[in-house]
Amino acid sequence: MHSFEIHNAIWLFLVIFMLHDFEEIITVENWSRKTSYLIENTSNRLQILIWNFWNINSHSFAKRDVVIFLVGSTIVFLKVQFIESGWTAILFLSFLSFVLLHNLVHIIQTIILRTYTPGLYTAVGLVTPYTIYLFNRLG
Repeated sequence: MHSFEIHNAIWLFLVIFMLHDFEEIITVENWSRKTSYLIENTSNRLQILIWNFWNINSHSFAKRDVVIFLVGSTIVFLKVQFIESGWTAILFLSFLSFVLLHNLVHIIQTIILRTYTPGLYTAVGLVTPYTIYLFNRLG
């Protein structure tokens, strides 16, 4: 892959990840209203913990996502500026590893709750495949 193309692929990761964040922001409030029944009659602490994490309004959730976006943007910017540097490779690949772990958590939460959790579709359908693609191109 030429230098220009890899730069674009790295920048595109931010767009892909933000689509995931948008899915979470758009669905979180409605999801918590529709799934409150999950914790009404359960003593499963893990289910309660997961549901409580997602029981948040979109505005508050978006504020958390801004921090993630700023950190991710900084990491992407550094990687693109210092594309040949070993330390940015470690930093960016660590960030990609974090994202894959984040996506795995979406899947685990869905299995534990036995229902869709906000962000699942883009985590599985967009972010995970693109993250694996970047690992293959950069790793």
